[in-house]
Amino acid sequence: MIKYFMISLIGIIVFMNGYCIKKGNIGLLHLHNRIMILNEDKDSYCRMIGRGLMIMGLGALISSLLSACLNNENYLFILLASSAIGVTMCYYAVFKYNMYRKIQS
Repeated sequence: MIKYFMISLIGIIVFMNGYCIKKGNIGLLHLHNRIMILNEDKDSYCRMIGRGLMIMGLGALISSLLSACLNNENYLFILLASSAIGVTMCYYAVFKYNMYRKIQS
């Protein structure tokens, strides 16, 4: 039961970080991930990274609550699927707004 509590707590923290980043707080990201982003792309970058983190956090929260309430670990696939989607969104944002600029210069 404690592992489900820890997963849901981590999910809440990741979701809240994603929400703060989505609202434009780019300072929560590492400097090396935001150094090449143009000012006009900052809002789009924050929205995409924030959405990815929010999907990961929400997936962790939903899967841990379902697994704890129904006493079944079969719902952890939601955690894996949401993590894969969220990480893909974050990598896409980094490649689109950060890595592409390095390739061009």
